[in-house]
Amino acid sequence: MSMPRCLVILGVLLVGVACAPASQAAPKNSPVSQASSTPGDQPSPTPSASAPDLNITSAAFHAAEIGFGYAPASPTATGGVPPYTWSIVGGALPAGLVMASTGAVSGTPGALGTFLFTVQVNDTGGDIAAIDTTINVVQRLAVSPTCPTNFPCMVEAGCVTACGGFGNQSGGMPPYRYRVVAGAIPSGMSLNGLALARAFPAPPTGATADWLFTVRVTDALGATAQTTAKFHVFPHITFTQTSAPCTQVGTSCTATLTYTLGTPNLQMPPVSITPNLANFSATSANGTVTFKATPPPTCTKGQTYIQAVTLMLVDGSTCATGAGNYCRSNPATVNVKLTC
Repeated sequence: MSMPRCLVILGVLLVGVACAPASQAAPKNSPVSQASSTPGDQPSPTPSASAPDLNITSAAFHAAEIGFGYAPASPTATGGVPPYTWSIVGGALPAGLVMASTGAVSGTPGALGTFLFTVQVNDTGGDIAAIDTTINVVQRLAVSPTCPTNFPCMVEAGCVTACGGFGNQSGGMPPYRYRVVAGAIPSGMSLNGLALARAFPAPPTGATADWLFTVRVTDALGATAQTTAKFHVFPHITFTQTSAPCTQVGTSCTATLTYTLGTPNLQMPPVSITPNLANFSATSANGTVTFKATPPPTCTKGQTYIQAVTLMLVDGSTCATGAGNYCRSNPATVNVKLTC
């Protein structure tokens, strides 16, 4: 008996399926798909460091002197993006001074006063900083002689402060330095600005001495000025005796003392009397002092009046005319003894 047709077809299909070859594996070099990362899984890039703020750290300019070259001075800045460019954006520098783009201020000032101006700095990153500052311009350092070489200061040996000044000074910026650059100051003396300290030394006996020297002044900015001085030193006015009796004649007594003249041609130097009583008097002339004493009103007849009196010659110093400074001689004593 024959099989039904439908069963035959089914068997053929099952045999075909059983004999079909197995599927081939993917080639070894075939790429393998990777799981994509989300944005949150990526590492963050390192941020670049930002430049610090631009700041002017110094804009203090030193003082200046009119007509004297200004030592270049510059402001300073930090931060921002160098190099910097400097400029004046307000006010003005003193006439004669300029600021370079580097910030250096230089030139020769030609006007006095205190000048206010605004300094600005620009960096290459476009930042700007500014600050107000000043420059003070003073008079130029100058000196002038009070003891010129053609009219020297006449001064006697032993004189101290009354005669030591030899110059006047103006302008400039302190502190000042003083130095002898020519000649020599008197022996045993020292320099105190434009004056001499300590006593003038005595010249040789019976002679005079001339001291000629030049002193240069330098101020804090380096400006200099100098002057030349001449001192003509003569022997000190001196009593040649230290005491004398007062000889009574009638109701008064007199005493004479000799001296060597101090200031040349000063014929009648004043005489100082101690104690300075009304019954004492003294005059000088051409090397002799004459002293006179009379009894005081309180002295009764027959009473003896005794008093020690000190005399000093007061020699006017021609290098200190009108200043009230004088050189004094050594003291001399007069012993007064009067019978009233």
